[in-house]
Amino acid sequence: MSGSSFKIVSGKRKFLFCTDSEGAGDFYDLLQRALSEKIPFDFHIFTEGQESMLKNWFSTQKMGTYLYISGSAEFIKMVKELAFGAGFSEQEIQTAMRGFLPKKLICCTCHGENEAGENKFVICRLCGQELEVSDHYSRRLDAYLGYVTIK
Repeated sequence: MSGSSFKIVSGKRKFLFCTDSEGAGDFYDLLQRALSEKIPFDFHIFTEGQESMLKNWFSTQKMGTYLYISGSAEFIKMVKELAFGAGFSEQEIQTAMRGFLPKKLICCTCHGENEAGENKFVICRLCGQELEVSDHYSRRLDAYLGYVTIK
């Protein structure tokens, strides 16, 4: 995924660019624009074991700060959890994932966990229902909802 997938959000006080080593190049266009428009920003490439530093970094930000995250799926999940804990909302974050993360799917019939991959339809491994993978995501369950396919 390239940095061009990020959209600049106007009217924000400050931008935070947070990445692991895999996603650093995704921010080139955004950094150039922030520099040219004199928008304040912080840019950090994080390595494993810096969670407490990241948590502290988020907790010191003021309202109006916007967060861009790029990197592996595991990195993005960890950063978003820390950002939510510091008070960021879903509307204050954009992400660009490197690589593939299989979708976890919850069956609406038996509540069993399934893996959807990139498939649009999945057969539940517990109850055998054909499920359609929805866009409804639960942060609490860290999974998407699978609806029963009606034929």
